[in-house]
Amino acid sequence: MEDLNAAGLLAKVMDWDSTEPLAKYIPDLQLLAFHKYDLYQRFAPGRRFIESLALWLNRLDREDRLAALNFVRKRLVFFSDREISHLVHSAYPDLIVPERLRLVAEETGIMPFKVGALSRHIRFTELKIKSLYLGLSDGARTNELRRASGHQINNEQIWQAYELGERKSAAMLEDLGKELETAGLSAASPRFNLVWLLDDFSGSGNTYIRYDKENRTFKGKLRKVYEQLHHNELVDSSHYDVFLVLYVASQQAVDHIEYWCERFTSERGYKPLQLRVLCVLGEELALTNNPDEDLKELLGKQKYFDFRANDKHMGVGSADGRLGFANCALPVVLAHNTPNNSVYLLWGPEQFDYPGLFPRVVRHRDY
Repeated sequence: MEDLNAAGLLAKVMDWDSTEPLAKYIPDLQLLAFHKYDLYQRFAPGRRFIESLALWLNRLDREDRLAALNFVRKRLVFFSDREISHLVHSAYPDLIVPERLRLVAEETGIMPFKVGALSRHIRFTELKIKSLYLGLSDGARTNELRRASGHQINNEQIWQAYELGERKSAAMLEDLGKELETAGLSAASPRFNLVWLLDDFSGSGNTYIRYDKENRTFKGKLRKVYEQLHHNELVDSSHYDVFLVLYVASQQAVDHIEYWCERFTSERGYKPLQLRVLCVLGEELALTNNPDEDLKELLGKQKYFDFRANDKHMGVGSADGRLGFANCALPVVLAHNTPNNSVYLLWGPEQFDYPGLFPRVVRHRDY
């Protein structure tokens, strides 16, 4: 009955007076809603996707509604909580362990295909113990990664935040020394060799590293991480590697991070960052690539955008937020929140004019 009511509401908004459009659109939308879209965590209580879609379309001019509906059917990319969880569970066995095997092979000269010999080598165990895991945001899911590692990551080497004070750093090094001693390894002046920085999504890369031309300095989380690692003496400065592990990232973010972090680390004398992404979103995903005329016109309309969204935080990446932060123009929605790298029609907050189909809860507020 609820599905029938939702379908009737959508038909009324779209002015469908025959069964043909209903048969074309409703089954697909209901299937997607059941498996994914209904699970968006920011929907208001008692409201699901079809109802939200009808209300969203109703705020648009009639001539724009079909283009908006087709955009949702054909271009929207929705990462469910289960899909992100799958990437988290894949990170340790499919990415972190192979990287450690590769490093042992390079250090010992053992052929990379001799996985058994590499995994039995004492250096493989030592690097496991000397690995530090830091979350870069709530989306890092550090606890889930630790559990998915099969007890290979202990509580003392993983932390949900990247900002470590001196007391926490000292405690982690003390625990590292005890773990090395238990394994029969040298525990004198213990330091980490591998640092794994974890996050769920990057659309532009600006949050991690960017260059402030006005002040002629680098900003972002990666700068802070490198400075803390050396200031608190968490790493062996002569022998360490820093990996940024992203569960999902756009190609634009990959290119940005690799370019600017190479400049940052080389200028500061730090070891280069190694970026690893489990799911890369290709450049063709951006809505500015080969859009049809109706979608292009829809995205360009200023009336569907609240200029309060162009605050100082949005200004870091772009002057106009209609296409999202840094003009990424992504059609991406994450189950827990819509990234502001997506187009405003998807993420616009509920308190703004023309809120998005999947309203975003913003981190910074200037209003």
